Amino acid sequence: MEKHRFQMDEMDDLLLNISMARGLEEIMTVVRQSARRLIGADGLAFILRDKDDCYYVDEDAIKPLWKGQRFPMEACISGWAMQHSEVVVIDDITKDPRVPQDAYRPTFVKSLAMVPLRPGDPFGAIGAYWSTVGTPPDDSVYSLQRIANTAAVAMANVALTNSLAEARDEAARARDAMILAMASLAETRDHETGDHIRRTQHYVRVLAEALNRREPETTGLDEEFVDLLYKSAPLHDIGKVGIPDRILQKPGRLNRAEYDIMKTHADLGRTAIATAERYIGSSNPFLSLAKEIAHCHHEKWDGTGYPRGLKGEDIPLAGRIMAVADVYDALVSERVYKPAMSHNEAVDIITGESGKHFDPAVVAAFDEVAPQFAEIHRQFSQPI
Repeated sequence: MEKHRFQMDEMDDLLLNISMARGLEEIMTVVRQSARRLIGADGLAFILRDKDDCYYVDEDAIKPLWKGQRFPMEACISGWAMQHSEVVVIDDITKDPRVPQDAYRPTFVKSLAMVPLRPGDPFGAIGAYWSTVGTPPDDSVYSLQRIANTAAVAMANVALTNSLAEARDEAARARDAMILAMASLAETRDHETGDHIRRTQHYVRVLAEALNRREPETTGLDEEFVDLLYKSAPLHDIGKVGIPDRILQKPGRLNRAEYDIMKTHADLGRTAIATAERYIGSSNPFLSLAKEIAHCHHEKWDGTGYPRGLKGEDIPLAGRIMAVADVYDALVSERVYKPAMSHNEAVDIITGESGKHFDPAVVAAFDEVAPQFAEIHRQFSQPI
């Protein structure tokens, strides 16, 4: 009685572990490690349907069976079990015409039980094999059915999870493409090029990663933040879509009135992203960060920036990081109204503005990765 209870506990543990598995390999590993012993069989095979073939994908047996081999559905007993959606129990394989004798003759198998995965529409099967002639015990066949049913549910859950993950990935790729498309609308109306978008994306990533290494205690500065920063950076100048062409495309310095109009792009960008938030009915980390970048990347550490004149740590971290990336790219890039500055000159200007225009901690991180900035600019640049 105690032994039977112990076996029941082991079977419950096995079924629980199968149901909790997160992938096909893990499901098969769990089955392979203990199912054969609990059933009392000499061999166990895990078979998947592969179009018109039976694929013997895994096994646990006293001697090798058919792991890695494929057989036509019509030529193996697992195929029969799947095609008919029936449990097959054979007490002597030599006397059953459904058994391909040539395939079984080299093995130890004398009797077997084959249970389809997902009755009604099987996509695989689990086979148990014995080295002696005789009817497989009813409790062994019942246990095999429980294992197969649990494995089928677990595999269906894995497939659903993977499908949802693929859908999320596809949606994320579409979102990223739309972000670049929206950002490009602003860039095509400005003197800057689409390469500016890609460069600033990479600048902010390496800068944020360097800052994280130097200031690991900074609240919110983690891998998720860096990834969101990278993806939302292209929207930093989205507000420029609302600036008149006569100002955006002026081949020279702006006068005071024109500059005042240009500065409104920070508020326009924030408003555009806030409109998107209202449309979807809620905020999310990506939109919140994009809104901060668009609104705050022209603020200055000493409080002399725009649009709100924020000072020090009142400026969101994303805006402080974007400020360095944006200014560096403006300095080292040629425009129709100015020549490009050298990398070393740009570095000197940015480090000289530490504590004035820029957050000293961000400048210190920039100084550490400045050579990477130069390489990013070289990699993502083309003549105007």
